Amino acid sequence: MTLRIGRIALGAAIAVSLTIFAGPTIPASAEPTPTPSTAKSAKQRVEDLQAEAGQIGEDYNTISDALDKGKAELKVLNADIAIQQKKVDQLSADAQSIALAQFRSRDLDTTLQIFTSDDPDQLLDRLSTASKVDDTMSKLLSEQQTEQANLADMKRAAQADLAALVDQEKQLSELKDKADAKVAEAQALYDSLDPTEQQQVDGNDGKAKDGSADKPDPGDYANADARLKKAIAYALSKVGKASYVWGASGPNSFDCSGLMLAAYGRIGISLPHSSAAQAGRGRPVSRANLKAGDLVFFAHGGSIYHVAMYIGGGKIVHARQPRYGIQVNSLDGYSPMASARRIIG
Repeated sequence: MTLRIGRIALGAAIAVSLTIFAGPTIPASAEPTPTPSTAKSAKQRVEDLQAEAGQIGEDYNTISDALDKGKAELKVLNADIAIQQKKVDQLSADAQSIALAQFRSRDLDTTLQIFTSDDPDQLLDRLSTASKVDDTMSKLLSEQQTEQANLADMKRAAQADLAALVDQEKQLSELKDKADAKVAEAQALYDSLDPTEQQQVDGNDGKAKDGSADKPDPGDYANADARLKKAIAYALSKVGKASYVWGASGPNSFDCSGLMLAAYGRIGISLPHSSAAQAGRGRPVSRANLKAGDLVFFAHGGSIYHVAMYIGGGKIVHARQPRYGIQVNSLDGYSPMASARRIIG
């Protein structure tokens, strides 16, 4: 009882101290109106959070690709294990058949047979045959043991691979939760801004330098390679229709690299499901020399986290974020470009 009272008293003392040092309480109705610098800070934080979510998405895609490869390899290994199991089972069955035959045909002691046999030559042939059977049995058992050991090694490898896949799936779940948390925090900050400030955030997305809305124009990529026109058309067909989902590559949802993967996949070109990995494909191209179909990359903190497709006319098509989905934006109005790559040409 004394201990409990002591704890209560201590808690009360701490509460009083906190009240003394906290200063006067500001009523909820007296919250200060955000200053321009506060709004700018909130706007920057929204953009930072979106970029951080994109970077987490990059990690998600890297592990997701490793998970897919691991599952494919485990599938092959399990098929090999099934074949190996049949081989071991067959060797075991053969050994059992020989052992059973030997048991059924067992005779008198060899020395006794020699002294009682009416046909020594026939006996020697039988003994020679028995010796060969023993040799065969010995080799068969040795092979069976070797193959059984190989089977055990394969099963241990499969168990290790399965454990690794379970761990990767857990990592994916954790990364998705982290990315979703970043997006939710960004959304909460966005919702706290007034309409004018929200327009400033969205201004990176949907307005050209002259303030006009960004809309795809076939004339922007009229001179593009025929295959690139097909890739661009595919990406544009998802604008306003498909959603943004981490790790998705179509047909109804995409992340940024997933959209590029799907668009180029339509023309028979395979791309990795990672913005950073895609940034190493093709050849580099400067901003001044961009052509329709080029991939444009964006970085945060020195790391590539986002990719879009240049469609000509100063515009890009991309899967921006879960809040925006698939959009056509002004390249000038979006975040500063980090690099660009030409996949064809």
